[in-house]
Amino acid sequence: MQSSKALRLLLWAGLAALLIGCASNKPKVTLRFHEQVSAALPEPRAMEVEVPATEQKLTISPYPVLSEKDVLEARLYPTAGGNAVQLRFDLHGTNLLNELTTRARGQYVVVFLDARPIAAVLLEQIISNGQFLLEGDFSDDEAQKLVDDLNKLAGRPHDTGDVRHAP
Repeated sequence: MQSSKALRLLLWAGLAALLIGCASNKPKVTLRFHEQVSAALPEPRAMEVEVPATEQKLTISPYPVLSEKDVLEARLYPTAGGNAVQLRFDLHGTNLLNELTTRARGQYVVVFLDARPIAAVLLEQIISNGQFLLEGDFSDDEAQKLVDDLNKLAGRPHDTGDVRHAP
């Protein structure tokens, strides 16, 4: 009797470990877009960051405007300097990107990959189509991993708008 209880407990522990292992199989990638803000703002509203590739020191908001949760699809995009990542945002992300690039034209947005600043992008034009070309301080292998991880995350439902009326 004692051994059957121990066996059942062991089976339940094994099943729990298996379920936890499967649940943690999701990619753990973070991609955050932080906008440039005034250096005169108090510390909780602003933080200084140095982008290693360009050695730019910028004051940014500690709160991201866009994240990996807003990405609908990612693709590798070959450039002369190596692979870039073409991001396509869902409806929510497209609206946020449009609003950001309209409001903050002439300022920078700093992109973080897994809490590491990889790019400082000058917002020169309004982006209303929801597509963003990310060229940053990452290798071709890191770009491929980013694309793979973002596309795995993008497998969940997204807000794509009213799909009843195709253009």
